[in-house]
Amino acid sequence: MSGINPEIQPQPRLDTSTRGHQRAWSELISEADERFGHQLVAPALVPSAPGALWAERTFLSAHLPPSLQFSAGRAVYPYGGRRTGYVALATAEAIHAVRAQEQFALGEDTDDPQVGDIRIEVLEPLRRLRITLEQPGVPLALDLIYEARTPVVPTDRNLIEVRGQVLADYMNFYQSGWYSGTIVLHGCEHRVERVLGFRDRGWGMRKHEGAPRRGLVLFGAHELPDFALWYLLYESASGKRAFTNGWLAGPSGILDTITGIEHDLDLDDRRLCQGGRLLLSCSSGRERKLEFEVDARMHLAACGYHEDPDWPPLGYRRYETSRAATLQQLNGQNDNGGACVLDGVEGHGFIETGIGVHPKYRPIREDRDE
Repeated sequence: MSGINPEIQPQPRLDTSTRGHQRAWSELISEADERFGHQLVAPALVPSAPGALWAERTFLSAHLPPSLQFSAGRAVYPYGGRRTGYVALATAEAIHAVRAQEQFALGEDTDDPQVGDIRIEVLEPLRRLRITLEQPGVPLALDLIYEARTPVVPTDRNLIEVRGQVLADYMNFYQSGWYSGTIVLHGCEHRVERVLGFRDRGWGMRKHEGAPRRGLVLFGAHELPDFALWYLLYESASGKRAFTNGWLAGPSGILDTITGIEHDLDLDDRRLCQGGRLLLSCSSGRERKLEFEVDARMHLAACGYHEDPDWPPLGYRRYETSRAATLQQLNGQNDNGGACVLDGVEGHGFIETGIGVHPKYRPIREDRDE
């Protein structure tokens, strides 16, 4: 794997109850141990699940009417020896994506906002962020400010094990906010003025990126005038529900919690989502109906959410999404942006789909549960 420090390889879990690890710990003490942020009885560089797949991530996305989808992210793999970042804009014709990667050594500043020419900076924790990209010779540039309108809402711990193997041990927090600033594409400036959008922060381990080979991943982030709606679910290849989280949140915090989701997606013959309907059961006892349509699509594979960590290539790439071969290469975990209606209230946002073998959307006769 390119960019991995050969001295930083997956390590066995440290037994924090024995004295035998004192010498190893002395080599892990760093400037991070001056910070008041320890979560284990161990040096700050010791994670709860050490390994190259452990990562800290920030992800930002917004549907920008009409027919644009914006996405940006930064990640640090402290035990994988790399830092990554990306910025992408999806139009009706193409995805314009810039990816950057740098080496990372244990003890370096995980909060450094710069990766190559991409900068995702926390201006005010949990309130304001700035995303910038300006790279000579690249037709895409942007300078956006994110300003929160809701408090953060943490997800449950997402722990998935199959036959004793941990596939995911992860959590996020979600937040709704306004995006303002400029996006420039081929010299044409697009002004963004307080457009509602989404961000999350996540940390932990995921076995692989991209869409599942088996089962369904569904995530939604919808912006309504007075609140935001988020939901996340996983289903196995048999359609069995493995994980459900969801909330309605406004400026004062959580308004209601999603306890059940029935979904009916409209897919074309390439398994691209064109719209759909969801029935949401809430802890308040209320049932809510969501309808959505799609007019913009971000294929997250172009941003690095792919099983192959060395694909897509770094730097700027333009992906012609009108070409069948390009769609076949990119189609996987997709952010499908567009308008939505929740119980008669209009809004916009996106629904993220990852579709593997599934009885409703991609059936295979000999499916077995995983």
